[in-house]
Amino acid sequence: MRIQIGAEEIVTTYEPPNNGAGPLWCYGSPTLVRDGEAVFCSVPETVAGAKPLCNTRWQLFMRQDGKAGFTRVQAGPGPEEREPCPMARLSGGRILLLVNPKTRHLETWSTGESWACHPRLLQFDAGAADQPPQALEPVWDRPYAFTEHSYRGIAADSARGEILLLNIVGHEGQAWSFMDRSGAWTRNGMLRFPLRACYPQVALASRAAYVMAVSDIVEPNIEWRAHKRRVTGNDWDYDFRQLYFTWTPYITSIPFSPILTVASVDETCGHIRNLDLWIGPDGDAHLLWLERNVWHAFMRDAFFPDLPITVALKYARVRDGKVIQRRTLARCTEDRDRPPASPTADAPMREPRPTYAAFHAVDAQRLLVIYHLADEGGQAGGCYLQPLLPKPGPAEKIDLEHRLHTFFTATPRNGTSPSPVIDLFGLGATPNEIRYAQIRVAG
Repeated sequence: MRIQIGAEEIVTTYEPPNNGAGPLWCYGSPTLVRDGEAVFCSVPETVAGAKPLCNTRWQLFMRQDGKAGFTRVQAGPGPEEREPCPMARLSGGRILLLVNPKTRHLETWSTGESWACHPRLLQFDAGAADQPPQALEPVWDRPYAFTEHSYRGIAADSARGEILLLNIVGHEGQAWSFMDRSGAWTRNGMLRFPLRACYPQVALASRAAYVMAVSDIVEPNIEWRAHKRRVTGNDWDYDFRQLYFTWTPYITSIPFSPILTVASVDETCGHIRNLDLWIGPDGDAHLLWLERNVWHAFMRDAFFPDLPITVALKYARVRDGKVIQRRTLARCTEDRDRPPASPTADAPMREPRPTYAAFHAVDAQRLLVIYHLADEGGQAGGCYLQPLLPKPGPAEKIDLEHRLHTFFTATPRNGTSPSPVIDLFGLGATPNEIRYAQIRVAG
């Protein structure tokens, strides 16, 4: 496999909104798509003087291959969003932005003002991205009290011109709505998980629909919660310990399957981060996630003193709602000879630690994994590319000058066509800086 760096650029800078949502907060649904020779991305802009929580507006940026740099082509009307706005692409140069503008003040919290919000799609023409977008209004199965905490997801079947949206409704579940190729919102409903599920990865292929999400609730173990409060001083936290999956082979007529718990680290107070979802031509779902057996070293010390902390990048293949294959792609173990620098610091690792990963489809058969390893114990970290399908291969380091530790890729589940070009968009070493890297693979 030959790897060539095509570009490394700054997209823009941002000011932290202090509203609980950063520029990659919607990590289940990327804010990046490719349409032919053009790359589009969405970056939130913090509006000076605006009160959290809805104190940002969306910005749409565009880059043409062969030309250096991104240009901002449009921006939202004012401070009306809390979260970054995911993107999708449909054939014919249709670029979609999933927005969630505020509509009505609900209450004032210690962290800011809560608002009722109105999720909808804005459709841009890739050939005239600076022109006003068309608004597309999803239809839900009943009226919902949507707010600025949307945990929303989007999937696009680009060739068929169809869309699937998700938006959370408190702790009830994820409301979903399907738009067919005619532009009609013909099916909708509610996905209910064993626990509140957030940050969904969503995929749509020939009307088969797939959803992966992670549990996200306040610490349910009273003893663990009390110890966390003693150490951190916080009255609450949120824990992510169960990985969920559901699907339907035909969304217009067959209900979603019972929820499958793909992975759980609930017994050891661990942490799971759902990363990516890819659907093969055979309909198999390929899942990628990070798994940490114990999230915090101080929790291990108090409750699992003999258990070394491990961090692993994991993969599973799901067929007809059942896991048929599992693999660990990268793994590191705690260095017990080097204690954390403070009670709340991360545990030092003996090997480079995986921090983030995503799939990249070169074509319908070839699937790669791109991942970042943090420097640990004086060993070299960086970004790596590893073949996964049709057969696994060795990982190769990507010689980026400015490596990205957290990133989005332009993915088929959001409507980008498979390609030997990898578009990366994310965060590097410089604070408050959004960067882009273009990588070409051959062989």
